[in-house]
Amino acid sequence: MSSDHEVVRLFKEHVFPLSNKLTEMLNEHYSHQTERRGCGYTQATRVLAEYINFPRDNVEATDLKIFQDYDFKRLKKIIDQKNIYGFDIEDWHNLDQNRSIENFLADLQQQKNDDFRVLVKQEVTTQASLRKLSQQAELEESQIICCMLEDVILPKTAEKTGYVEIQTLAGKPKVGSCPMAENFFLKIAHRSMLRQGSINIFIDEQNRPLLIEKMNMGDDHSCINLQPLIMNGIRIPVGSLFSVEYDIEQIDNKVPNQEFKGYIIPYKEIQGFWFLRLTTLAISPENRKRAFTTHFEQQVNNGLFSPDTTLIKQLNDVALSQLRVASLG
Repeated sequence: MSSDHEVVRLFKEHVFPLSNKLTEMLNEHYSHQTERRGCGYTQATRVLAEYINFPRDNVEATDLKIFQDYDFKRLKKIIDQKNIYGFDIEDWHNLDQNRSIENFLADLQQQKNDDFRVLVKQEVTTQASLRKLSQQAELEESQIICCMLEDVILPKTAEKTGYVEIQTLAGKPKVGSCPMAENFFLKIAHRSMLRQGSINIFIDEQNRPLLIEKMNMGDDHSCINLQPLIMNGIRIPVGSLFSVEYDIEQIDNKVPNQEFKGYIIPYKEIQGFWFLRLTTLAISPENRKRAFTTHFEQQVNNGLFSPDTTLIKQLNDVALSQLRVASLG
């Protein structure tokens, strides 16, 4: 029986093998189960940050690096010959949902198995298989990773998902993402705030909490999303860790929290965010130990505040209790 992680196995069987790096991480190689890294699953989400924080590359094969030696020349051939075959495509992402490609493959005059048609059919089939992969995953943590990997190749839009799209910072900030970064967020979820600490709530246009940020408690300007978000075409699940950058003095459109120190701030006032990794809160309590293995064990052994039972809903409830009735314009 294969000892591969479910995600590794699904990609191998139905799409294309993942890169050696992602395979090693998801299979929990001991080198990733360290005090600094946490576990392989956590590390894999840090690798995903390398894609989430940058726009999809429409020209080069950067996004294909999630796979092991994917042949970009095949996709490039489709792009290079788009005018000859009348393909209405800008790049190689989302070919499986392109109407002109569908028409080409359905055209009876094109039914003969010439090499180019076979090539197009194979690439479309691969992308279509990737689009369905998360539905074949049984484990919660596998479904989440499959969706994020899917979006690297098949990017989504805010319009189609209904998710709020957040802007990316121009460069990587200095905020870290060590395995204990959840520490103060767990305390906040249980309303156990440090005296000097404060929290800021970033809200959407309907005044719903999108993210909660901690200040003067460990690293400043780190936050966790309370709603699913989209960044550079990739859906980001609730419970992800971000760094954020802004100057509070430059934001006039803010109101004080109802209960704790800090402010309610419209997310559009923020110049940008930087995805760091998934937190253990992204996975249901009953599945955390299985998903985060040594990372979760570290949190328990280091005495973090109820890492085995705390829900993202508790953080959201804290955020909601800070909102005033008056809306921000």
